[in-house]
Amino acid sequence: MGRNILPVITRTGGLSRAYQQRRAPGYPHPVETNVSRERYDRTLSGDPDGPYTLLGCTCRPGAGVISYLHPLLAILVGIFHAALAPVIVIGDVKPSLLLVAVVLVTTQLGFLPGITWAFVAGLTANLLVGEPLGSVPLAMLIVAALVAGGARLLGRMSWIYPVIAAFVASVVADLAALAIGQLVNDAPLLAGIPAGLIVAAALLNTAIAAILLYPARIATQRFAPDEATAW
Repeated sequence: MGRNILPVITRTGGLSRAYQQRRAPGYPHPVETNVSRERYDRTLSGDPDGPYTLLGCTCRPGAGVISYLHPLLAILVGIFHAALAPVIVIGDVKPSLLLVAVVLVTTQLGFLPGITWAFVAGLTANLLVGEPLGSVPLAMLIVAALVAGGARLLGRMSWIYPVIAAFVASVVADLAALAIGQLVNDAPLLAGIPAGLIVAAALLNTAIAAILLYPARIATQRFAPDEATAW
């Protein structure tokens, strides 16, 4: 009976050869190292922290990663906005520091940090002001999604697009706030949209975004180089 038993190598040799053929040349055996394929490729190139190619896309380590600092800063911005929103009035309109922050974060760091700031800062401000619960973060999420979508078309205009995005996002946020207020409060439909106030607020928010754009880009390049967009 023992002579009829085939050696194990005859049954597994084919699988072993197929596995050896499918392994990428130069990549170590998985038993020999626990380093990922991307990290190993960057190490061979002499830059373990540099960009690498994955599924046909050039990636940077840490891009789009949300650190613990993002939610903390977003909470501070939400508190700051709630404290100053009832006080600062310029030309019968109130600036939205929260909207400016969401626009700048989204244009400088991308969609994931943008929606994080939109939700955390929006919810923080919503809890401190008299708006319907959930209306502020919902409007800011719409803003972040709109700005991130527009960046796919105009994102290479690194100095112009954030300013344009701030104006459009301000108009959209005000219209969304009006619509949500109508639905939540079950109030009769407005006879007309206050277009003059909406445009004036949009121009004010755009001016603030233009002033803060350069400091935001400097801070992004200095403190979050891996998350900065390649514009």
